[in-house]
Amino acid sequence: MNKAVSHPVKLTPLFRLCNIIRWLLSAFLLVQIIFFFLAWTIPMPLELGSLHIQLDPAGLAPKLVQELSVAQKVTGVGLGLPGLVALTCGLIWLGQTLRHFQNGRIFAVDTIARLRASAGAIFLAILLFALEKPMREVAFNLLGNGKTYPVSIDLSSSELLLILVCSLFYLVAGVMHEGRRLSEENEGFI
Repeated sequence: MNKAVSHPVKLTPLFRLCNIIRWLLSAFLLVQIIFFFLAWTIPMPLELGSLHIQLDPAGLAPKLVQELSVAQKVTGVGLGLPGLVALTCGLIWLGQTLRHFQNGRIFAVDTIARLRASAGAIFLAILLFALEKPMREVAFNLLGNGKTYPVSIDLSSSELLLILVCSLFYLVAGVMHEGRRLSEENEGFI
C-alpha cells in the first residue's frame, strides 16, 4: 500500500509548513541554549582561525564577564535561567501545537491549551529577560567586586512587538476555543 495514499495529511502544504517551522523552532532553541551557556562560561572572544566570535550576556560590555567573580557569574546564570526555561517551555508547547496541526487536530482542546500555554510562556520569557538585566545589576552591586553597575531597564521595540505577537496568539487561541464551542453547540441542534 502506498504511504502517500494512506496518510494524505502529510501531502498538504500545512503539514510541510508545520514541519519547517518545528525544525526552525528546534534550531532556534538549541542556539539560544548554547549561546546562553557559552556567554557565561567561555572567555570571549572566541577565535577560530581568522573568525572572531563575541558572545556576551545581554547588557554586559564585552570582556566584562571575565572580570566577574565566580559568585557573580553563578548569580548571572541563575537570574537568566528562569527566562530561558520559560522560553524553552513556550517553544516546546508551540512545537506540540504544530504537531497537532499536522495530525489534523487543529481545534482539539489540548491543541488550543498548548497554543495558549505557549503564548503565555513566551510572554513570561520576554518579561523575565527584560527584568534579568536590572536584577543582575542589583545583585552584582550587592556581591561587589570593586565596581559599580548602574541599574537600568531596557525595553526595545522588538521586545514590545514580541509581546504584541504573544498577545495575538493568546487571542487566536481564545477564538479557536470559541469556534470549537460554537461548533459543538451547533452539532447539538442537528
